[in-house]
Amino acid sequence: MTMRLRPRRARVVGAPVDAVTEIELLDTIDDWIRDGGTHVAVGVNANVCNLAWRDGSFRRRLDDAELCYADGQSVVGAARLLGHPVPARLATTDIVHPVAARAAANGVRVFLFGGRPGVADRAAERLRRENPGLVTAQHDGYLGADDLPRLLARIDDFAPGILLVGLGDPAQQHWIAEHRDRLAVPAVLSCGGLFDWLAGEHRRAPAWMIRAGLEWLWRLVIEPRRLARRYLIGNPAFVLRLGRQLLRAGRRGRGEPAVGGGS
Repeated sequence: MTMRLRPRRARVVGAPVDAVTEIELLDTIDDWIRDGGTHVAVGVNANVCNLAWRDGSFRRRLDDAELCYADGQSVVGAARLLGHPVPARLATTDIVHPVAARAAANGVRVFLFGGRPGVADRAAERLRRENPGLVTAQHDGYLGADDLPRLLARIDDFAPGILLVGLGDPAQQHWIAEHRDRLAVPAVLSCGGLFDWLAGEHRRAPAWMIRAGLEWLWRLVIEPRRLARRYLIGNPAFVLRLGRQLLRAGRRGRGEPAVGGGS
């Protein structure tokens, strides 16, 4: 993959995580756009790690991505415990703003795909409002049987430098992998529920909660029915799986073979 600084890739509870700063991530996206081809960037949080632990096909999708950045404070902490120097959390809800600013400055088009009807429209409108000159197009994530060919043709005709795919995990990773060869887009970024946040469907957590690594708790409070299983079951599972990985790493350090799966 084209990177100004090639990162060291760690394995955290099943998922690959690259040690990159925000500037390195932004510069890498610029490189991809300049060089052509199709490249994929993925934000990795505890839920992504849990999915990768359980699902080998999803894990392979992540391994095929050119860049996997830590989009979760728990992932940053876990990587550091494993001895991998991940600099900081890169929340997709934060980095989208400098990504859009650079796109506007460089004349790069951005296509938004995903979300409920109307949400991507409002998200794109906000990005354009905050970044004068930015050119966007968008389509919601609800596709009928005959809609996919038209969507792919529309993306081709629009010729974006950046495609944001917000279908949630694992669906967005599978969609990107299945259509990667058909997408003539240099930078494809999976972005989960980003469009909801940009469109004002949800409010970000207070700054102190973000700094404390408690944004997940804020999200649980505002979306309990959707996120209760992910956080109340998934977070303890992530900690237990990390513990298993740390024990295996310790055994390997003593010359004993690694056991178990998911990594």
